[in-house]
Amino acid sequence: MQRLLTILKAWGASVCAAVEPVWQRVMTWCVDKWTRCSAWYLAQQEVIKKQSEVSHERITIKRAVLAFMETWGLGSRNIFYTMWHLIWRPGYMISDYLNGHRKRYLQPFFMFFVLTLILVQMAWALDVQLPKNRDMTFEAFELLTQHSGWFSVKQMTYILKAAHWLDEVHDWRDANRAWDLIIHSVGICLIAWLLWRKSPRIGQGEWVVDSGTMVTGYNFAEIMTAIAYILCQLQMVSMLTMVCFRTLPFDHIRGFAILPVLILFVILLIDFKQLFRRDWWPTIWRTALIVVCI
Repeated sequence: MQRLLTILKAWGASVCAAVEPVWQRVMTWCVDKWTRCSAWYLAQQEVIKKQSEVSHERITIKRAVLAFMETWGLGSRNIFYTMWHLIWRPGYMISDYLNGHRKRYLQPFFMFFVLTLILVQMAWALDVQLPKNRDMTFEAFELLTQHSGWFSVKQMTYILKAAHWLDEVHDWRDANRAWDLIIHSVGICLIAWLLWRKSPRIGQGEWVVDSGTMVTGYNFAEIMTAIAYILCQLQMVSMLTMVCFRTLPFDHIRGFAILPVLILFVILLIDFKQLFRRDWWPTIWRTALIVVCI
């Protein structure tokens, strides 16, 4: 009997020693959860108290405008700060955003949406006529009339059918400018990613280094973000041009409009030079390729 009691005592002591850490852990977890719940409850009470407070200030035009801007996420000065940097230092600003400094700038896709709305409203208010694409069927018919001896009847038929198909594509682009812009933007992003995907990552005045090695390469999402900011920059230039000359410089660039193409090339060259920090010649031929694809 004495031996049985000794065994039971030893077993009980071992069980208590094994259970005690688990019990302490359970108690610590319960106390932590209780503390968090109490803090959340007190915070909710403070929120309810502030919401129940009555404001006797009258609603003015200024307060109404600020409330409207807050609804669209424009209550802060981020949009004006971002617009200024897109004009003054576009490539450096995009590089800062891609490397983590995002709170000070407005999100590019939302900014592009807002600027597009503003541009459309300005075009309506200023009665700016959006340019249409050329009538390819008419031009093909004139070409065949002037040089009828160069082509056979079968070749003329193929040329007219191809011109008619191009006219249908152009009509769809004119009627669906939003989708046309999206398709163009995705194509530009793909080309830019193929050209600059292996470029070194550069931060604020220095190379980005992680674990002693230089970080290289941009993924497709990062290139798309950079192109979105560049499109915002082009929207701003279009607004200024529309106010001054009642026309849009970058909408459906066509024919041999050398001046808009050169302006677009210079803008993109500055952006890509500041963003990727490559030598001038690699930046020039890559930028020229993107302008040709546009």
